[in-house]
Amino acid sequence: MIGRRGIALILGTLIAMAALLSACGDDATSTATQQPAASPVATATATTAPTATATATATAAPTATPTPQPSPFAGVPGIVNPNNRGWPRQVEVLNGIFEIRAKPARIVTVSIGHDEITYALVPATRVVGVGGVSKDTTYSNVAEIAKAAPSISTEPETILSVKPDIMVTSAFFNKEKVAALERAGLQVLVTDLSGDPAGRRNTILLMGYIYGEEERAIAFAKEIDDRHKALQSVVGNKPSKPKVLAVASYGDQIYTAGLKSTEGGIIEAAGGINAAAEAKLEFNPVISAESIISMSPEVIIITQPNDSGDPFKDQLMKNAALAQVPAIKNNKIYVVDPKLYTTLSHWNLRGAEDLAKILWPQDFANKQFGGFSSP
Repeated sequence: MIGRRGIALILGTLIAMAALLSACGDDATSTATQQPAASPVATATATTAPTATATATATAAPTATPTPQPSPFAGVPGIVNPNNRGWPRQVEVLNGIFEIRAKPARIVTVSIGHDEITYALVPATRVVGVGGVSKDTTYSNVAEIAKAAPSISTEPETILSVKPDIMVTSAFFNKEKVAALERAGLQVLVTDLSGDPAGRRNTILLMGYIYGEEERAIAFAKEIDDRHKALQSVVGNKPSKPKVLAVASYGDQIYTAGLKSTEGGIIEAAGGINAAAEAKLEFNPVISAESIISMSPEVIIITQPNDSGDPFKDQLMKNAALAQVPAIKNNKIYVVDPKLYTTLSHWNLRGAEDLAKILWPQDFANKQFGGFSSP
């Protein structure tokens, strides 16, 4: 049996344990209360990265590489380097290769065809001497402008007296005189002249290059080309063309113009058939009245001045043997301006234009052909 003392001890022990448990419970509660609240965890929202917008970058269009344009002087016979527009420059002409050191300021030619082309390319003041025929209004197309230049002969002394920088002349100039001028230190360039359109154009470009007048030569060559094309646009495709005979009388002889003649080229450019060329004659042979009958031209042109051309026309018209020649029978015989037929330059084109008015009056009734532009 437990005594009072034992019971008291047990009760005391129980009370003490209860107090201890009560104290422990308060501490646990207190501790839980004092813990800081858990900070809210920032939830990482996966933000979709913005889709890169494709910016249209303006890509520069590739620059077109310009196609090199050929030199206007390419293919011109005589021009050694068509891309060289500076000085010195070289040309190859009939008497050799020459180096032109500087732009010629003082020019002579002593050739009417060369004078006519030269005056079309350079200011008149650069022509320092001309032959007498270039001042003759009967045979020269530049007689008026040439009046201001000193007259010179073909003698080397008179040519050298005008102190030229250069001389450009024809193959007809005396070779011994050319040699004498070269020994004196003058450059003498012997160049050909041509009556066909391509040859005429090349001559203009070559002489312009020699003189240092390239732009003027290009423009003038185009002017001549355009006039030739305009003429051909009318006469070039005629279905039926008249037979034309060019004649001239000197002394007791009659001359005509056949193949390779200046007059023949003019006839063809005007839309005619050269009767002498058709008969296989070349250059400017002597013919007879019988030859005229056999060639049977429909048109006859007399390429000499009126003072001698008109009497020759009367002679032909009154010749009974020629009465049935179509040109004489139909009174189609004309005295034409000799300076357009006896030269060899761009003025031959004017001769073709004037002859076209004779051959095709219905096409050119109201057309007036003028001269050519000046530098």
